[in-house]
Amino acid sequence: MKKRINSDEIDLIDVIINIWNNKLKIAAITTIFIAVSISYYFVKKPPFIGKTEILPITIFENELYSSYNYLITSQQKFNKIDKDYLLNLFLEELKTLDILVEAIKRYQLVDQTKFNDENEYSEAVEKYALSLNLIRPVNVDGSIRGETRLNWIIEFNVDDRNKWEEALSFIESEINKNIQKYLSDSFKLTLNNLKMINQFKLEDLELRIKNVKNDYEFKTNNRLAFLREQALIARKMNIASNIDIINSTLEVQEFTNSSSVISNTLESTNPYYLRGFDIIEKEIELIETRTNKDKDAFTENLLDLKKQKRDLLEDKSLERIEELFNSIIIFNDNNFKAANIIYRNTKYETSFNLIKSVLFTGILGIIFGIFFVLTLNLINQRK
Repeated sequence: MKKRINSDEIDLIDVIINIWNNKLKIAAITTIFIAVSISYYFVKKPPFIGKTEILPITIFENELYSSYNYLITSQQKFNKIDKDYLLNLFLEELKTLDILVEAIKRYQLVDQTKFNDENEYSEAVEKYALSLNLIRPVNVDGSIRGETRLNWIIEFNVDDRNKWEEALSFIESEINKNIQKYLSDSFKLTLNNLKMINQFKLEDLELRIKNVKNDYEFKTNNRLAFLREQALIARKMNIASNIDIINSTLEVQEFTNSSSVISNTLESTNPYYLRGFDIIEKEIELIETRTNKDKDAFTENLLDLKKQKRDLLEDKSLERIEELFNSIIIFNDNNFKAANIIYRNTKYETSFNLIKSVLFTGILGIIFGIFFVLTLNLINQRK
């Protein structure tokens, strides 16, 4: 193309012809871009993204806890154990990352030889562990349109598939062991606390029973002292019974209405000794000859307190819960599961897609090649 373009307008036909005439250059540039992309893929070896499901226990395994859950309904301090509770414990343990960090080190998911010291290596391991992503279930019942995910997913960048699956197996085993131990320790702690509380209640009842008995003895001694004093006064005045007082009253009063006189005499607030020493001394005798059983009957609130003590002593609910807990073999079994990591069914995706990369770099190479030949042509025109 010999003629110069003296205006600011661009001749599209000339551009197209120029591109066509330099198609081999553009193809070569594009090929170089694609080759660099492919070389980077194989040299760099980009990590995979591993996606692994976490499954809760089955309905059959969940049924093992049904009798225990039924029995603890009367004791709200114990946690109900079911697949939802166990899955939550599993996820919480996984989120702490402690076991993941241990697995990364154990299975050398991070190459320690690339670091100068232990601190740098530990920091790299922790940073790598923090890249773990837990993806929650969505649209489980399928009630809305769109993506459905039934279970939790572990998403993690993986260089070596075999090592990662071994690490997942280790993580599952260790978390389940920790949860099994936690359930056992938590149950024993709660049980011991409740037994201690019951013991405190029993001690309080014993003290209250002792106090009401002491109160009875104190009141009884005061009563006896009062009665003995009144009996002495009655004997001094030779009043055997209050009938004598009534007869003497009738003798000195005008008999107008016998029933009202007797009633007034009996109901008047006269000193106690006027009842007569026969009655007072009989009352003293009855009080002094009371057996322990008789005393209990006359002791205020004692019967109710003894009933509370009896109910507490005869309550076997904690012992039955403990016996049932110990009878559930899964708590002491090596096959205990709080949840399952389906590591053998891990889905892997490349974080660097070769086909997409080739297409992208190919398009980029074409664009760069066109820009290059047009720029080169423009430079040649200005010479």
